[in-house]
Amino acid sequence: MLSLLSAKAPGTTTPEMLEEVLQDASTLKWYIVPMFLVVLYIIVTELKNKRYNIVFGAAAFWLMDVFNETWNAMVYATTGQPVWGTTAAGGSALQILVGYNIEISFMFFVLGIVACKLLRTSPESEGAGFWDGNKNWLNDPNNMYYKANVAAKNLLPEERRLKVKAVMGRVSLALIGAVAAVIIEILLNACGVLTWEKTWWQPTMPIVLFLIGYCPFYFAAYVVHDLPRKWQLVALGCIFAVVVLLLIIAGSLGMLGKQLPDGFPHMK
Repeated sequence: MLSLLSAKAPGTTTPEMLEEVLQDASTLKWYIVPMFLVVLYIIVTELKNKRYNIVFGAAAFWLMDVFNETWNAMVYATTGQPVWGTTAAGGSALQILVGYNIEISFMFFVLGIVACKLLRTSPESEGAGFWDGNKNWLNDPNNMYYKANVAAKNLLPEERRLKVKAVMGRVSLALIGAVAAVIIEILLNACGVLTWEKTWWQPTMPIVLFLIGYCPFYFAAYVVHDLPRKWQLVALGCIFAVVVLLLIIAGSLGMLGKQLPDGFPHMK
């Protein structure tokens, strides 16, 4: 396992290139301000229209990306090369981690909103009040948890058909979204904007990108989106806690910036 994480692809970005602008506030550019306002406008619009399910699903999508970016930084700190990097071509207004910049952060939250807006939902799914969201989740034919409290053998034929349709609707959108994202990443890699540093994370092995890079994002977003409000907040809180814990551990070990010093027990 350790040798797999350390396996480097030939001709990739040097650590010096990756660290040159890492977490450097002097690289901030003015376009970040209007970009932030656009993202904020999108979120506020959804909240104002009481589409909380979409915002919470998008938050889960975004947090899953932060999780991936954090362990990627830890791989870089311990092996000398990240799984992916973004600084080879430069141009970011703020490079947060070796494979994560401010533009990517904004993009993933918006992508999460887009992914959730594609879902088929019932008009009454949000309910009248905040705590009414997905209150009828077990009887909503457009919810992936439709009749989840009923054993399969006890379902009526029509209920079984609606249940399969509801689940497959979410699964198919997640798979299509993940495939589309992998294709876009391959194009970005070909343009030199996104670098892939490990032999097992390459265009020749798209299944790895598909399973690790994007499927978890979409499924987390859809699982959270369809839960009733209380459980939405619980699920989102759990994901948030795991991400924060990983960030605290990585940060305390000095794994969120440059490579670890030679004296530290790490992989080479």
